[in-house]
Amino acid sequence: MLQGQKNFIFAVLTFLLGVLFLQLMGVVVKFIGSTYPALQLTFFRNLFGIFPIIIFIYISKNLKNKSLLVKIPMLWVAILRGFFMTFAQFCFFTSLLYLQFATANSLTLVTPFMVALFSIPILKIYVGAWKWIAIITGFSGAYMIISPPSDEVFSIYSLLPLGASFGYGMNLVLVRTFPQNVPTVIIQWYSQLSSIFFTLILVILTFEYVNIQSFNDLIMIIFIGFFGGAGVFLMMSSYRMTDHINLGPFHYFTIIFSFFLGWIFFNESPFDELFPGIFFIVSAGIIIFWREKIKSYNKEWNKN
Repeated sequence: MLQGQKNFIFAVLTFLLGVLFLQLMGVVVKFIGSTYPALQLTFFRNLFGIFPIIIFIYISKNLKNKSLLVKIPMLWVAILRGFFMTFAQFCFFTSLLYLQFATANSLTLVTPFMVALFSIPILKIYVGAWKWIAIITGFSGAYMIISPPSDEVFSIYSLLPLGASFGYGMNLVLVRTFPQNVPTVIIQWYSQLSSIFFTLILVILTFEYVNIQSFNDLIMIIFIGFFGGAGVFLMMSSYRMTDHINLGPFHYFTIIFSFFLGWIFFNESPFDELFPGIFFIVSAGIIIFWREKIKSYNKEWNKN
């Protein structure tokens, strides 16, 4: 097996493990979310999730300066990312309380389409006809999942995963505004500190705080931070191993993991809610992957 193939396989396995960890974070949140406010869980997620980032900073071979106080340009953008991260986590954690596990996770798959939309005004990226088709197709799929049957009442909670996708999408777009020489992990470090600050302020202002009820709850809360932080760390690592385009299709393992975990832990099987809308979302992602792959191939061809 060629070295490039080995690197690609390892990158995919690392990416899928990161996706699984983020799914496990959602499972724990759904378990204890009825006991603790979503804002409080968001605060703990960011507080305990900072430790994997610190570990990565100190074991990274690419960082000569291991200081946590490295100066970076556009610090305000990193702080703004922390705000959007807080918003996304709050929306997602709240949605897990009111929606079935697979439904909440599947609706966040519109994040790539949010990225395409926000890239137009922020990054000045041209979006061609095929990407517009993908965006429209993806949102159509999300609408099919959100819209209730004629004999049911619309649930506002179905919009929460879309709010999470908005926050995650803004995070992904804003990180691309930094110069290439600024390490991603340092950007994430300052964004994480920012999110801790914003969630702490919101918890204080809303008085939404419940004392930890038991040692088991404390362990689960720590696991929320660990799974969340480790999941982000693994996904960041996978993107360093191979071209991000190669990992595009593997985002949809979220559906497989969420279906399996929702069935195992919560006895859920929301087939009627997800189909056929999920096919539209997946098809839209495949369109974007296909177009980016062609663009990447053309660039390589022109170089040669």
